[in-house]
Amino acid sequence: MVLKDLKKYKAGTPIPIITATDSTINVTVKKTASLHTDFVYQFDKAKKCKSERVITGCDSCINKWLQATLRIGKYGWKKINENQYISKYEYKMMIELPVKPGEHYYTILRMDWSKTLYDILVGK
Repeated sequence: MVLKDLKKYKAGTPIPIITATDSTINVTVKKTASLHTDFVYQFDKAKKCKSERVITGCDSCINKWLQATLRIGKYGWKKINENQYISKYEYKMMIELPVKPGEHYYTILRMDWSKTLYDILVGK
């Protein structure tokens, strides 16, 4: 997923700044000195991505990224409350939005839930 995101950049677009540790990759894309987006990927010990966080500096910026994520049809995102969306069961993902207004990020988490718990979350 990280490499797929990085391949989106073409000549003439801002070049991402990439920093990495054993458990994280941080990709920063600067449009201007004050306008940038950070993508923070966290990995477990097996090097599997367990979360992705998108961080921006404005409401319209984060909304643009969130709407793009929600439009990925294969995941079938469903809003379960004001701050959370869940994917179809087979993808086992959840989007969490901040509770405090004015914070410009969201996190996609890989979940390890059972079918029973999933059914409870979707209201079955």
